Amino acid sequence: MKSSLQFGAVAAVVCFAPGAFALSPAEVEQRAKAVSVEMLTGVGSGVIIHRQGALYTVITNRHVVCKVHPGRCTDRDIHSTYRLKTSDGQIYQVARSDIKLLKDDAGKFLDLAIVQFRSNRSYPVAQVADPGSLKVNDAVYTAGFPEGRGWLFGTGLAQAVVNKRLVGDGGGYTVVYDAETLPGMSGGGAFDRDGRLVAVHGYGDRFTENTQAEEIASSTVKSEVNSKIGYNRGIPVRWVVQGLGKIGILVGNRKPLNQIRVGNPTVAATADEFFIAGFNKFVDPGEDFQAGRKDAVAQFNQAVALNPRYTTAYLLRAIVKDNLNDSQGALADFNQAISLNPKLAIAYIGRGTLKFQKLNDLQGALADFNQVISLNPKLAIAYINRGALKHEKLNDYQGALADFNQAISLNPKLAIAYNNRGTLKYENNPQGALADFNQAISLNPQDALAHYNRGTLKDEKLNDPQGSLADYNRAISLNPKLAIAYNNRGLLKFQKLNDPQGALADYNQSISLNPKYAGTYFNRGLLKYTKFNDKAGAIADFRAATKLFRAQGQTDSLQRPLEALRILGATENP
Repeated sequence: MKSSLQFGAVAAVVCFAPGAFALSPAEVEQRAKAVSVEMLTGVGSGVIIHRQGALYTVITNRHVVCKVHPGRCTDRDIHSTYRLKTSDGQIYQVARSDIKLLKDDAGKFLDLAIVQFRSNRSYPVAQVADPGSLKVNDAVYTAGFPEGRGWLFGTGLAQAVVNKRLVGDGGGYTVVYDAETLPGMSGGGAFDRDGRLVAVHGYGDRFTENTQAEEIASSTVKSEVNSKIGYNRGIPVRWVVQGLGKIGILVGNRKPLNQIRVGNPTVAATADEFFIAGFNKFVDPGEDFQAGRKDAVAQFNQAVALNPRYTTAYLLRAIVKDNLNDSQGALADFNQAISLNPKLAIAYIGRGTLKFQKLNDLQGALADFNQVISLNPKLAIAYINRGALKHEKLNDYQGALADFNQAISLNPKLAIAYNNRGTLKYENNPQGALADFNQAISLNPQDALAHYNRGTLKDEKLNDPQGSLADYNRAISLNPKLAIAYNNRGLLKFQKLNDPQGALADYNQSISLNPKYAGTYFNRGLLKYTKFNDKAGAIADFRAATKLFRAQGQTDSLQRPLEALRILGATENP
């Protein structure tokens, strides 16, 4: 079959848009929405960047059209069929042959792809800014279709811009901005104050996802602290021009393509270049999470060495150090960022979260969250974090409820707020909790923690073992590393579903993922003794639980394995 991708000797040309008087944000949004498309296969967005007759070309991310990591994606990994929706609601079917992965002028892969469709309808085409026109502190507007949200238009500033490829830049990511994004906006546009495309958005920070993946300290439902920092990265139009030029579509005729070509990716040399290199490692640390995070710290070290007043580098380094369990180093960097910019709300959020979760400085955490709200009373995540603190540590039910209600009032589509309010209602209002967990999942079907929480509620409060099993299964499919979900599913299989083999497999997997969770050892010990007549295995598990409970200071829980050992005629230590 002949491809509708028309690559010939005669290149199609689109002119760069000349500078103009700045538009209002509403005018920029209007232009952005008209040229944006929603990718219905997978999750993503795109921008109409070229038209030739009835043939439209959409620029998006490689990882949006691929079923694997973009670095491993080839033409064989593209979805076999693809669907997209334009601004007028029309849906177009796209064949694999109408999708092309892009590379830069040096042959290095870019996290960019084009998707082409044919239509007799007339759609506007994005105006493209001059490559290199974006500068630090310039206005940046993000636009796209977050999953479950329909449309989002974010406003912010360019934080760092580099006009050359960097080693390990993840496919052309050399611009960082703080305009809001959500999952589903990958491949959407980042626009300047004149409504021109300056970058293709790719990834936001993933700190919230990593936080969700961390082990939960008990088998009950859990509030969530929102630690997403709000910095995002994109691929500037410089690399879009190169990628399109490689396949014969010249975007722009005011500058010859050879004037914006660069050689092979080079190492960082300036503070901004080190910062972006560190940010890229922060967002995508690679398969070795620890090594990637340490590399990010090393890059941020270079950035602040060259620019000791690089506030954002201290902020990011603090978060990475927190990931690496360097709590004191993280605290020092949060303090430095706040010293340099006392109005930097996200730094107070990070420091408050650190004090809350790891330093047991509850009053300090409360003071930091209060300060965030003082600086920005409309920042919903500050109320979410303060509510979680009041709920989990300060026993302030009414205060927590008021904070979660306020977060929902400010942002009715914020799934985490419903999840947290559901955990608050769990004991005294199970039906209210169920409604909130349902709403959280409706808003974010990919939220593993909300499925886990709803599964626990159905098991413990609503006597719905099959519904509970379905939610635990879903939570595990969304986050296969959520050890506590395996523990709870194992307990459900053991106690209510008469599946001892399934329970044992789940307990084993839970312990494999989190060898420090004492409760799973205790549960497995009970299972071994009562269902498998494995007294020696049970004693070993009860001893392991005793050791962990004691080391973690959980004196109340310690009595259960001690009593089990006594009944079995065994001592705590062999």
